[in-house]
Amino acid sequence: MAIQRAPGAPTPASGPHVSHVTPMSSFQGGSALVGGRYEVVRLLGVGGMGTVYQARDTELDEVVALKTLRKELLEDADMLERFRNEVKLARRVTHRNVARMFDIGEHGGEKFLTMEFVDGESLASLLEREKRLPIARVVEIITAVCAGLSAAHAAGVIHRDLKPDNVMLGKDGRVLVTDFGIARAAQNSANKTMGMVLGTPAYMAPEQVLGQKDIDARADIYALGAMLFELFTGEDAWVGDSAMGIATARLLGPPPDPKQRRPDIPDAAARVILRCMAKSRDDRYASADQVARDLSSLTMPAAPAPDMVETLVRAKPDAAKLASHDKTVAVLPFRNAGPPDDEYLAEGLTDDLIDTLSMTRGLRVCSRGAVAKYKGSAQDPREVGADLGVQVVVEGSVRKTPGAVRITARLVSVADGFQLWAKRFDRPDKDLFAINDEAARAIAEALTVDPTAPAREAPSNAAAVDLYLRARNEYHKFWPENVARSVEIFEQALALAPHDPTILSGYALARARFSFFAGEAMDKAMAAATRAAEAAPNLPEARLALATVLFQANDIPGAVRELKLALAKGPGLAEAHALMGRILSEAGHTDDGVRHLEVALTLDPAMDLARRDLHRTYDLLGFPEKATRVLESQKTLLDDAGQTIHMARTLLWHRDTARASDVLSKMSDTTGRFALSHRLLRLITTGDATTFFADYDATEAAQRAKGTGRRSMFFAQVMTEIATFVGNQSMAIEYLSAAVDAGLIDLLWLDRCPLFASLRTSMSFRTLRARVEERSRAVAEAYRAA
Repeated sequence: MAIQRAPGAPTPASGPHVSHVTPMSSFQGGSALVGGRYEVVRLLGVGGMGTVYQARDTELDEVVALKTLRKELLEDADMLERFRNEVKLARRVTHRNVARMFDIGEHGGEKFLTMEFVDGESLASLLEREKRLPIARVVEIITAVCAGLSAAHAAGVIHRDLKPDNVMLGKDGRVLVTDFGIARAAQNSANKTMGMVLGTPAYMAPEQVLGQKDIDARADIYALGAMLFELFTGEDAWVGDSAMGIATARLLGPPPDPKQRRPDIPDAAARVILRCMAKSRDDRYASADQVARDLSSLTMPAAPAPDMVETLVRAKPDAAKLASHDKTVAVLPFRNAGPPDDEYLAEGLTDDLIDTLSMTRGLRVCSRGAVAKYKGSAQDPREVGADLGVQVVVEGSVRKTPGAVRITARLVSVADGFQLWAKRFDRPDKDLFAINDEAARAIAEALTVDPTAPAREAPSNAAAVDLYLRARNEYHKFWPENVARSVEIFEQALALAPHDPTILSGYALARARFSFFAGEAMDKAMAAATRAAEAAPNLPEARLALATVLFQANDIPGAVRELKLALAKGPGLAEAHALMGRILSEAGHTDDGVRHLEVALTLDPAMDLARRDLHRTYDLLGFPEKATRVLESQKTLLDDAGQTIHMARTLLWHRDTARASDVLSKMSDTTGRFALSHRLLRLITTGDATTFFADYDATEAAQRAKGTGRRSMFFAQVMTEIATFVGNQSMAIEYLSAAVDAGLIDLLWLDRCPLFASLRTSMSFRTLRARVEERSRAVAEAYRAA
């Protein structure tokens, strides 16, 4: 049943049809409130033990944190009794640096805890934002954590799952350790039900990994050391390809020396870290007080190192950390409640809300590609959310009437079904952007993140908004005919709202893509993108549009600078990460390039172009297994012309006759968009260069390679590969020269393509490579610049 507001609770002041926080739960109890007492307000976080909400205790009129607990942790009476005992023990700890445990309750057969609510943020959130903290701040935080641990250990309570997520930094300046007692109770349950060890691999002591039963306070000391390592270096102490690999790494050798990661760390700090993380617990500090004492004796530098605080772009984004600390959201395709001709409206509003939420720091939003398959699905939103691996889902509907629109939307927690926010909007149809902006702000607030997406000044013309949504719908279909229609519709929208930055940004992106297909000049796209960036300099899409146009116009350093601005304003903008990753990888800066591509795919797993770029990078670097894994998640490899060309080129590089023959036998379409890949595969399998050039030299690839721009550059690269494959070195140099003249930055391809082993001995090749290397340096300078 729905969990409603308490009688007499204040009603939201925001207009009609509002149910600002009407919690709905899978709990099926008879009470209107959780446990007959607690009113859920908003989602705070989701962890291994359960889901945490801010709630109001209606009896005491106080704010508390309410944690619903995973059912499998408390399956029978014995487990529940042990859990009660642990909670009772944890309640003995009363210290200003320990979040108080209040009560354990039940609602509809499911258990929940209430504990002290801390108004602030977790240490994990701070670390994700700032990457590496100044020494004085580290000492301040960890000294407070040590004080809380000492009080708990004195009361006989061991934490067992100490990590940055369980350290809260209050707005009042307090540092509090949370979740005391829960880990041990859960561990007892896990041992009985699953025969496994609960904990967080990055912070677990070796004895926890081994499943020893006599865990004592020194396991918490180890976790302190792992936290200190991360706070001082900005990196995890232990790394691995899996949770098991990370956990077992500490059993195989001594802890890593933090000074090898960051030589500027004080020697005394490194000694504290290494002693905390000693493999044998007998070699660790005996108490948290001892850790605090040694930390307090550190000599503080006059100022933190210049790189102590880094921005998202300069700090080399990490996809795993992005995924672990952000709140995760899926906006399911809105249902069109009107006639079929209005389907574009539902799709456009869904896309726009995804884009707006993606600009909000602290949110990781599933892409349109990831959620598209659920369009029209009657599947329960919680099941969809579980499939997508997100914490909350947004679902809604839209109905258009003459001059007006009705939009309903609600936000549902996947873990337990709480409805965190819901609203119905009845507005003039010109207010569509404003509705999405308002919904995005409300969703951000319900998820306890700052609504950082910039507000937009919506066009006053309803027809312009409608045309914008239609144009976006065509743009996302990608192919030349759709992009041409998109450009045409965008121009109609701009005739009605010529200064709107959102429409200008969309038009610039469509124009840039159209220019690639049509081979036309970038003047119109550049003008639109520049106007958009000038009108709304803080709008990430405007910066992305300008970056895309600059990229297509071969001003690659300029594109990098605009991408940095786009990511500073919208760190969740997958397209910006993808383009940055492509540029950096091609230019040979593969460490940074791969990181951006991985972030792009974390944000948007359906971004096939980024997936191909990552596959290409791994393949050229000589990591075939990694390259194969990148493409494993793609369901179809031969139904997409771009993917088929990519595959054919890769097989050409490696002269892989067997695989080419296999792919060729499975191709159902060998004409039109698939013609080039079909001919490439035939060339690989037959080696018949005469037939290939007789069939193709005077048409597609050869002619397109002799133009200008990135499309010509692409075909010049393909022709260079073909000429090298058939042993025609002079032709290869001719086409390579054309590619370089067109603006080639692809140093990775030049240096690592397997076909070019003999070509690289040519003086002409070396001269051309030097020009590309110079461009690569310019890209690096733009990326590293402040």
